[in-house]
Amino acid sequence: MKKSRLALGIILAASIAIVVYLHTQNNFPSPNTTSTPTYSTQQAPPENNAGRLHNLHAALTRGTTDSERDKEDIKKLKRELEVTREKLERITRPLEKNVLSSTVNAEIKPGETLVTGGYRTSNGNHELTLLTPRSLILEDGREAIEMDGKVLSVGTEFISAHGLEPLVTNARNTLQHAEAWMQDEVSKTLSAAREAKETGIFSSPKILTIPSEPFTLSMSDSDGAQFSLEGRVTRNLNGNFVIQSRVERTPKAE
Repeated sequence: MKKSRLALGIILAASIAIVVYLHTQNNFPSPNTTSTPTYSTQQAPPENNAGRLHNLHAALTRGTTDSERDKEDIKKLKRELEVTREKLERITRPLEKNVLSSTVNAEIKPGETLVTGGYRTSNGNHELTLLTPRSLILEDGREAIEMDGKVLSVGTEFISAHGLEPLVTNARNTLQHAEAWMQDEVSKTLSAAREAKETGIFSSPKILTIPSEPFTLSMSDSDGAQFSLEGRVTRNLNGNFVIQSRVERTPKAE
């Protein structure tokens, strides 16, 4: 009986030891097991903080980019405003000063001369502008255009004798008032003007310009008036010259 009780006690003690061992193993992970950290609801995990920093940096970058874009837009608007102001000044200048002008956009063929103007000057004559373009090839292979400008001042009798009435205008500032002349017509008119009374021919030095680039011709006549021609010339697919020009004549300053 004692032996049975002793065996039963040994078995009970062994069972208790096994239960204690298993309980200890469950509460203390093995060294090979990586524990997962826990966080309170009051603190975001490190990876979430990194994401927030990234988003903040991206927002700041977008803000900087938007600011630079706004600055460029403002600069562009200022440039456009300045161009508009200059155009407005040119439009209103004849109204504020004693300026005669002629503005023309026209297409002429090679060998032709663009004749514009026709406004009446203080001496009673009518003034015509003759603009002759000629295509050249530069040494580097680029096309250039030689511009030959002349101003013809003629009286009413000369106008009538040579059929120039269509070019005469009483307007001080004209738009799209021009004709295309062949070279023989130009030579004939200039030759007659040299022999006629109360006429004048004023020439500017020939200049070279690149297609689509602006050019300026200027000169003074015998009474001190200042004459200028600003223009731009291109070649179209037909090989013709497309000319944008503006002639201005300002009398001698008193």
